[in-house]
Amino acid sequence: MKIIIVENEIYLAQSIQNNLTEKLKANCEIYGSYSEVLDKEADVFLINTNLQGNLNQLIEEKKEKIIILLAPFVTYSSVTQPIKLGADDYLQKPFTIEELIRKILHLQEYYSLKEKVKSLENFLNFVFRDIELEIPKYSFPIFIKSHPNKTIEKFAYEISKKENMPIEIIDLQNFSKKEFSPNKVYLCLNFEKVKDKNILEFLSKYKTIILLPKNYESDFKFIEFEATTKSFFEDEILTIEEYIKFIIQTHQHKFPDTELSKKLGISRKSLWEKRKKYGIFKQK
Repeated sequence: MKIIIVENEIYLAQSIQNNLTEKLKANCEIYGSYSEVLDKEADVFLINTNLQGNLNQLIEEKKEKIIILLAPFVTYSSVTQPIKLGADDYLQKPFTIEELIRKILHLQEYYSLKEKVKSLENFLNFVFRDIELEIPKYSFPIFIKSHPNKTIEKFAYEISKKENMPIEIIDLQNFSKKEFSPNKVYLCLNFEKVKDKNILEFLSKYKTIILLPKNYESDFKFIEFEATTKSFFEDEILTIEEYIKFIIQTHQHKFPDTELSKKLGISRKSLWEKRKKYGIFKQK
């Protein structure tokens, strides 16, 4: 880890350097002005806010790195504004080296987690890239009928993004009510196997998505959404009926009925009957 110390109090700067070199095995460099470090690279910048020069310019240049302000006084110009511009935290002088090390390690962990979350989001967006899905208006609890797994996952993922909350999968056959938090979205499985008659009343208090099997009969108003994929997933196996429904929904606007029925290996009359069975209206 490389740390740049921007400090004109030489004794303090050297004390910080010696301690961080010993306790964090860091490579530390000391500079006495803001302008000297504009073209320097480091993992952490420790910056005295009471030096001559343009502090805000330095913050803007290095805001993607860890920045800890070393402030003799806490004012708008020395702390509040630099933090708004991208500095991470501050220590008011005098401070202990233990306080400084704790902040450095905490911010290291924060930046590492932030990078992991960004990578995970990029990965999920890549995994779901072939699923086109419109999210209808909704209110919790949300009931959905079974669809191919990745469509369910995409739906739950999009809801969690809209709510700006993490998502967790809960098996209702084996769970504790203590697990639920108002700050999460839950995808709930095996609702139909729960014998507790008060389970719905409990789930209604939280942001829950409840997955129902296709043949589940109830008075619940469940969401039916149209999902198409640009390509089939290799790990998804559809029934013949599901496949025919998918092909009709996806390709009926591309081919006339004569050609579409021929590609499916059925008659035009059978195609009409399939549309009626699946509740699919021909797009004109």
